[in-house]
Amino acid sequence: MEDTDHYRCRLIYLRQTADLSKQADAACDTLAGIEGILLAAPADLHSIHLIYSLDYLSFELIIDLLDELGFEMDHSILLVLQKTIFQYLDTNARENMHIDVSEFKQEPMETPEIPHESSEKYWEDYH
Repeated sequence: MEDTDHYRCRLIYLRQTADLSKQADAACDTLAGIEGILLAAPADLHSIHLIYSLDYLSFELIIDLLDELGFEMDHSILLVLQKTIFQYLDTNARENMHIDVSEFKQEPMETPEIPHESSEKYWEDYH
């Protein structure tokens, strides 16, 4: 994997609330100091634009952290599905990050020489 493959850009949707301490600005302030988070910026009052490194964090870990800090996620069916997909993709990428793909490269095989005999030879052998 190249270094740029280690970064993920996600949009996280928070549950809509009137409490300013549970909105996107407060969540971004909380996430900004965490190692591995390159950008935490509010996209609007209830969503966060986040760029993070898979070397340190996963989507699941960030969501769990936000839940633990009292920020509630939006639990609409599409966002729950999106969250599940992001978690799967991050887990899969993190498990395969340190695999050296060069060990799987095969040496090119030599092509066998195909004998070329005349069609007359075939008929001679047939008789």
